[in-house]
Amino acid sequence: NARWLPLARVLRGLRLPLVLVCAVAGLHTLFGAAFVSAPPGAPHEKPRGASTGSTSPGRISDVAVGLLSVASGLGAAGARQASASGRWPSGEQDATRRRALPPVDWSGGRTGWEAIEQKSVADMDFLNIHGLFSAIACALFFFQCVRIASHEAPGIAEVWATTAVYLPWSVLCWRDTAQLEEHYRVTFYASCGWAVMSLASLHSVSYQDTFPELALALLVGGNVIFAAACAYFYSYHWRRMWRHFQQGRFRPLWIPGLVGLMSLHSLTIFDFAKRMDDDGWWKTVCLIYPDEWWWVADVRIIELFVTAAALVLIILHIQGVFTGMKNAAAVVFGTIFLPLVIMAVESSWLKASAWQHYFMVGPKYW
Repeated sequence: NARWLPLARVLRGLRLPLVLVCAVAGLHTLFGAAFVSAPPGAPHEKPRGASTGSTSPGRISDVAVGLLSVASGLGAAGARQASASGRWPSGEQDATRRRALPPVDWSGGRTGWEAIEQKSVADMDFLNIHGLFSAIACALFFFQCVRIASHEAPGIAEVWATTAVYLPWSVLCWRDTAQLEEHYRVTFYASCGWAVMSLASLHSVSYQDTFPELALALLVGGNVIFAAACAYFYSYHWRRMWRHFQQGRFRPLWIPGLVGLMSLHSLTIFDFAKRMDDDGWWKTVCLIYPDEWWWVADVRIIELFVTAAALVLIILHIQGVFTGMKNAAAVVFGTIFLPLVIMAVESSWLKASAWQHYFMVGPKYW
């Protein structure tokens, strides 16, 4: 405040004298008795009633005052020196720093979501090819959830039925993504690449015993597409988060979802790296955990559905049906963390490894 600036200048000028006074007072209190010599021949008598090792209350208070005085003097000197050297910001510097720091958009109020025209589900047009594939995917996933809960393994017919739904749907999404805004296009294009990887991995584990060369070729091709999709997606969205931070539109609630998704995707890359490093690693894992292929197949099936569900939620947001932070929360928790819980629960009743195999080594290191 400007009216306190004169007083602040006066106090700032008095800091050094106050430091010296406090330091001298503290030293005098602590060591003053040592400078007063007793008269020659005076007996050194212990006060009556005093015990060995005890200190009088007056002396304790003197020592306490002395310590406080010295501490305040040294503390003021240190603060003055640090403030002058710039290590500690002064009040004016701190206020300037707070003004320079961009604000954080916790509620999403600066994203322009309120400008989206709100609609109801009845206003949406589901009578198109994407509405048809959405209905088929929901019906298929309901069947797959019943099968998973019944502790049944996926069959080849289910694998091909899943492919018949998600492969053409991914092609159609790729075709129609050009109509969206840039940050939506990035997510949709990357999701198409992730869907290709999920289908490749699903077929790879389904045919690894009967056609091992074909299974490996599918896995290699899927991982190449997957790595390109991840590089495209994360490079854009992390730069976008930084740009929003600079513009005062940074939304911290997106970070857990982005980090969680990146952590899950990194497991796929780490798994592929271990397979390429040691040909016998995956065979050893499947020998120790005979249901591993089953669990991986269900993981890929769940991935396909939740990826499609996330894209549908984005479309609902664009259409103004389900917008704002509630849509963002549904995307983060409903399509990232909830599937992770389902996968972990299923691995508990299967002879499969959800994470232990990442710490295993194959015959190459025996």
